[in-house]
Parts: sequence; C-alpha cells; structure tokens
Amino acid sequence: MTHIELRPFTREEYHEFFRGYVPDPMMDPHPYHYQRTHVDRYFDYDESRRDWYPTFGIFADDAIVGTLSLKRIDRVNHKCEIGLMMMNDACKNHGYGTAAMQLAMEKAQAEYGVKSIWADTMGSNTRMQHILSKLGFRLVERIERIYDMPHGKEDRLVYCWEADE
Repeated sequence: MTHIELRPFTREEYHEFFRGYVPDPMMDPHPYHYQRTHVDRYFDYDESRRDWYPTFGIFADDAIVGTLSLKRIDRVNHKCEIGLMMMNDACKNHGYGTAAMQLAMEKAQAEYGVKSIWADTMGSNTRMQHILSKLGFRLVERIERIYDMPHGKEDRLVYCWEADE
C-alpha cells in the first residue's frame, strides 16, 4: 500500500514539482513552461503567508505527486478553503488526491481549529466532484456559466464540509 504524506515543500522539492508539472487541459489549456526564477518567487511568496495560507507537498512513497493548500484560514470563524493540484496525469486516479484531502482536513481541524472547509471546482471536473463527495462535502451553490474556457462557459460548483460537533 502506498504511503501518502502531506508536508511543507523544501525549495528544491518545490522546483521538482514544477519541473514535472503539466496542467490539466480541462482546467488550464495553456502549456506550462518551468522558469526557475518564477518558481523561486512563488516559493518565497508561499513561505511568507504560511500562517494563513499554508501550501503542502503531496508525497506518495516519498515521490512528489501534487500540492495542496489550506487557503485563507480564518481562525476567528474557524473556516478555510482547500485547493488541490496534481503534478501530471500519471499522478491521477491512484487515490493520492483523496488521501491528501483527508489528511488536510484532519490537519485543518487539529492544527488550525477549522470547523468548516470550503472548496470549489468547475462543473466538468468530475474527479474533484467525486473526491469532495466521497469526503463528505456537500454542494451548496452552483454558479452557472461563470468561467470562460476555450471549450465554452463553465459552471462553478461550491462545496462545504463541516466538522461534527
């Protein structure tokens, strides 16, 4: 069984992720071109906001497979958003994203006092919809045709998960 770990990136791991990153054409049809200086800037930016917007590497048996962020942690209202990005197609359909999201939900509660987590995705992103549903998120809003994508307009689906009291 594959061991999934969620931990902060080192600078070199961050570069390794982006050297291997290939955007999902459904989410971003533009090709990605690795640039060391841009990745360094993004790493520094991520480090500067770690207390309210931590970004973690997703590691499967110590190999980088994705990145996950707990976004805009609100310690007063005990909520945050969550975002997931897999490195490339070879990292999808193995359960890594689901396992990472589960670990992040546990981390959000234990380390940041979060009681509700929000997520959104496009209407055509059935993989993410499946993950969110499997982890107990409920669809709370559908905003129709809000995203302009090369293949046409896309809906935005907003999900929420709430901890058991």
